Amino acid sequence: MKESKKYKAFSIDSDGTRHLIEADTIIIQLEEEEIEISLLPPHPVFQGKLTLTTGSAVRGREQERGAGTHFTIEPGASNVIHITPKKYAKGK
Repeated sequence: MKESKKYKAFSIDSDGTRHLIEADTIIIQLEEEEIEISLLPPHPVFQGKLTLTTGSAVRGREQERGAGTHFTIEPGASNVIHITPKKYAKGK
């Protein structure tokens, strides 16, 4: 079985200069929500794919399905998608 290779990630300045980020995971904070992006695929079969995690999975799965945070994924222009985490209460 092939070993998974960590993805390269960069921060980009307003002038377009790239700076390599040395991390296994990146967390983007949107108000009270967080989106976690793993830079290491969870299994070699997922090499080349991004894994996004939010809500209970980020906080150690303290809340299970039915409550917590879910993604809304909307197409944008051309090759863009918009990913929005939304918090849901039990029973919704």
